[in-house]
Amino acid sequence: MIRFRSKTTRSRTRHDRLPSARGAGPVTARAVALGMVLLVMMTASCGSENAPVTAATVTAKQLTFLDEYAVKAEFPEGGAYDKVAGVFYFGSLKDGSVHRLDAETGQDIALFKETELGTWWTLGMDVDLTRNRLWVCAMDDKKPGPRAGFVWVFDMKTGTRIANHALSAAAKDATCTDVAVTKDGVGYVVDREQPNVYRVDFDTGAALFASDPALKGTFAGQNAAVILPDESALLSVVYDPPSLVRVDLSSAAVKKVTITGAFSDDKSLLAGADGMAYSDGAVHVAFSAKVFRLQPASGKWTAATATATDVKEGVTDVIATPGGLYALNGQAVRFALSQTPDPFVLKRLK
Repeated sequence: MIRFRSKTTRSRTRHDRLPSARGAGPVTARAVALGMVLLVMMTASCGSENAPVTAATVTAKQLTFLDEYAVKAEFPEGGAYDKVAGVFYFGSLKDGSVHRLDAETGQDIALFKETELGTWWTLGMDVDLTRNRLWVCAMDDKKPGPRAGFVWVFDMKTGTRIANHALSAAAKDATCTDVAVTKDGVGYVVDREQPNVYRVDFDTGAALFASDPALKGTFAGQNAAVILPDESALLSVVYDPPSLVRVDLSSAAVKKVTITGAFSDDKSLLAGADGMAYSDGAVHVAFSAKVFRLQPASGKWTAATATATDVKEGVTDVIATPGGLYALNGQAVRFALSQTPDPFVLKRLK
């Protein structure tokens, strides 16, 4: 079994420079396929070495967005957009790398690949624009298991990994599917394998924040998270059966959001609630061949109405930008089934 070295947390004492470029038996076939997919679909959003800037100084770069971008990252499960620099970031289920794509030119370069032994995936991510940081969920897919979840933090200005926090400090066998960052620079992480939300401090690492049965799925649990603009709560989406859950950031109280309308009518192979983005007062949730808009009944997010948009099968995330919403076709199901993928693309939703 390949194992990660025994340090549980590596932070600013070690900086990692980013390279500048770089047989089923009696079980049914569907059950086997489902088991394989659920092993990999994640299915996916403080101290500082730099002087922090205020939110008022964060200005979006003015640029002309393309309708579609070719993505070089292989099987990109999750992504994020840095509106100050005008660049997208993507992870990879294939090799655990981190890619950066220029939104104006479409240039895509590989920034980082973990050198520690392991089978690495990079999944959901979020940007902290005030501190110029990229937060990334990473997993070591240990064989035969269990997996190990980590949160990596990069300085987007200098190209350095400045923190590497093991989620095992918060819960045994903790995994990491997505991370969302609040204005004070704290990351909140959702766990697909356990019904947990973790709070990750940049300096001190991970701690259990909330745990509730509402955050648990049948085959797979939490897949994505967003922080509401007023930072009253985190919204977490559960893969199967699809649901949206509100986690209060003051009390850690957990409550399932009541959804009106079809929120699970994607009939494509092994489809479930995957990536998620907040935009224009609603959240947008990626399934494989549909993107659902969940419009809340009020700012309290206790109830919402679902409407669907059809997309090409294989979508794993939705990314919000000043140029509109983009669907990331990361094809996680094909990765799980070892199938040849179509070209990976990021495409603007009409």
